[in-house]
Amino acid sequence: MSSILTPEQRETFAGVADYLIPHAEGMPAAREVDVHGAILDRVLALRNDLQDPFLRGLKRCAGRPPAEAANALNLDDPAALGAIGLVASAGYYMSPRVRELIGYPGQESRPERDPDATPPYVANGMLQQVIDRGPIYKPTPR
Repeated sequence: MSSILTPEQRETFAGVADYLIPHAEGMPAAREVDVHGAILDRVLALRNDLQDPFLRGLKRCAGRPPAEAANALNLDDPAALGAIGLVASAGYYMSPRVRELIGYPGQESRPERDPDATPPYVANGMLQQVIDRGPIYKPTPR
């Protein structure tokens, strides 16, 4: 995938990604976590359906200031800007640094529970008031 992206395209993407995801409130900007590097290749490999609108958007943004390019793309080709934004945000949250900053460790294994065990919400008494109340319902009209 990386062979189809030129350094200029990566730089264009980094600029627009920084405009969409700036450095704010202790969180790094998109470029600071290298969304235009290996993460970009990974996102495009996972979501190859975004490749065409992404590349179309980069082509239209080339050589323009990021803010101007993104705003023009929003008016002229929102699907391309959407693809760029999705690739940027997906790559951003795939970054180990960002995941650490937001406290997301990634997917974790959960041990299997005994299917015959009493669920905690029954054992701790949370449902007792519902059980004590008994069944209540309103019959549907015929």
